[in-house]
Amino acid sequence: MADQEIVYGQGIATVVEPQMGMFDDITDDIKYKAQLLARETKLSSGVLSTVTQGFAIGFILAVLMMLGPFFVFKGGL
Repeated sequence: MADQEIVYGQGIATVVEPQMGMFDDITDDIKYKAQLLARETKLSSGVLSTVTQGFAIGFILAVLMMLGPFFVFKGGL
């Protein structure tokens, strides 16, 4: 292209190739962050939906572990 003379005002304008490298990097970064956010949201909603059930099971197991030796060694309360 260095040996061609540029003539203005004649013919159809040509489109210059855009510098897409920077835009691709930014969009990939945005996609990655959006996927991380969606993954974290799914995880936290799953954990929050089972908090009550997990607390109840843990409480019952703790009470059984505290009262279990009384029933085993003394024959009851």
